[in-house]
Amino acid sequence: MASTLNLHRTIAFVINALIIGLILYTVIKDGSDKSPIIFMVFYPALAILNLIIAIVLWLLKVKQAKIYRQIFIGQLLLFVPLVFLISQF
Repeated sequence: MASTLNLHRTIAFVINALIIGLILYTVIKDGSDKSPIIFMVFYPALAILNLIIAIVLWLLKVKQAKIYRQIFIGQLLLFVPLVFLISQF
């Protein structure tokens, strides 16, 4: 059971990291002065999606809800540094 939970955690973290990386890559490579808006729309949308998944899994009393709650909290903590990073380009 613990190995499947760790596998689920790893897959969820990697997929979220790839999506965040794709958002950052798109914003940085676009070079437009309006490209931070892309980040300001899609990053919170991803965070809200993870929050919804966490709430649904929590209501269903599934242990994997903790994974998505951790991802959501991590995304909230990284939001301000990433906004600062985006504003530099």
